[in-house]
Amino acid sequence: MIPIRLVQRFIRFRYKLQKSRIIQIGITVVLLSVVFAFLFAYFENLDIFTAFYWAVITMATIGYGDITPKTEAGRIVAMVAAVAGISTFTAFISLLAEFMISSSLRRMMGMHRVGYRGHYVVIGQGSTVVSFVQEILSSMSRGEVKRTPIVVVFPNEEEKRRVELPEEVDVLIGDPTNRETLERAGVERAAGVVLALGDDSKSVFVTLMIKSMSRAEILVEALSDESVALLKQAGADRVVLSRGLAGRLLASSILEPEVVDVIEDITSSLWGHDVTVVELPEVWGMRYSDVIGLVKKKYGVYPIGYYTDKPVLNPPFEAPVPEGAKLVVIRKVPGKS
Repeated sequence: MIPIRLVQRFIRFRYKLQKSRIIQIGITVVLLSVVFAFLFAYFENLDIFTAFYWAVITMATIGYGDITPKTEAGRIVAMVAAVAGISTFTAFISLLAEFMISSSLRRMMGMHRVGYRGHYVVIGQGSTVVSFVQEILSSMSRGEVKRTPIVVVFPNEEEKRRVELPEEVDVLIGDPTNRETLERAGVERAAGVVLALGDDSKSVFVTLMIKSMSRAEILVEALSDESVALLKQAGADRVVLSRGLAGRLLASSILEPEVVDVIEDITSSLWGHDVTVVELPEVWGMRYSDVIGLVKKKYGVYPIGYYTDKPVLNPPFEAPVPEGAKLVVIRKVPGKS
């Protein structure tokens, strides 16, 4: 069995070679058309536009017959143009068809290059990637987040086959520590990059690389507590300690199993209820007790606190909501039970 990496390298080489050859032959076709047009215009005493039209039609072997050479020199130019057209146009069309097939193969194998701007790039593997895509698409469908393309980068073909993602998600295959993979994913033009690599040392390296290429917001999943500081020093805007959270939930499953059910409900925007943050300048300066009644009646959500530079949950009822604070609220997911 032929190794998949060898096939990928071969297709990548053929793709680049075909692309350059198509450009070269395309330029050759245009130059020949211009040369034959000038020669035909000179010998047949025609304007340059009519001569160029004749040259293209003749080289493409269409031959409408509305313009025919009247002189010996014009006939010689026509014969040479016909022969040159057959060879160059045939080569151009065959290379173009081969290029399109190669492009389709590259896309099927996740080796293509995206041209998006302001998109999200998710690099990694496992359930974290799937959960992020589901949550962000759900938020986009409700209009909470601006609809923008999502690009997922898997490290290998096996991971791509293991995970099912919506068709609207662009999937690439490549080593995230390779700069060429990051360039294909367009991280330099991305709005945000999410890393869930399952290896903190690799996450630090990739974060440093992305930081040198892009101004995108970088969100990283960390596996150990010791890696959080390193990742932030490397340039990560936010680090989530996934295994630490999982451990706390497992402990709660023994002590307070109901709490785990509540957390699972409010941390997903796909069903049940969701915790979100809203900015309502009208409540700034109001007593928190008045804010609860106003927001619940007017917007149908229930405040559980507010956020300034850090979350303040269940503040005193008589305390005013600071200016610039965002309310932390629980809302019911629309259309879900």
